[in-house]
Amino acid sequence: ATSASASGNNGNPGRIVVSWTDPAAPTISTDAASSVTSISATLNGNITATGGANATVRGFAWGTNSTLSNGDTATTTETGSFGVAAFTARISTLLANKTYYFRAYATNPNGTGYGSPILNFTTSAADTTLSRKMRLFSGFPVKLLNGRILIR
Repeated sequence: ATSASASGNNGNPGRIVVSWTDPAAPTISTDAASSVTSISATLNGNITATGGANATVRGFAWGTNSTLSNGDTATTTETGSFGVAAFTARISTLLANKTYYFRAYATNPNGTGYGSPILNFTTSAADTTLSRKMRLFSGFPVKLLNGRILIR
């Protein structure tokens, strides 16, 4: 952003002051994950400043390595025009009882901003409760006759 001003008779006549703010990458915060289950979680982030231009891409980098490196990092990506605002992404097909690391990011024409620090969450243990509902011979009359089941 630029601004200019000129002083009148009471100030310094003819003096112009110009100020300039260099364009920058967006400023991002990474917020705690929510709705964590044994197989999914919602990641939360926030664009807190645009850096002079709206972000055109935003999302999350996530994986099982605490530095989000070593080739096990996945990303979510959303494209559009994004100003200062919170955003989320739901990730699924996670492994039960495992720690995952993540951080938010956003890109504008001036660069990419990353949420710091990298946060983590641990998925819950798998639900091992066995639940079955069975409907036998639905809609058919069933009779037991001399130890045999008759279906009509």
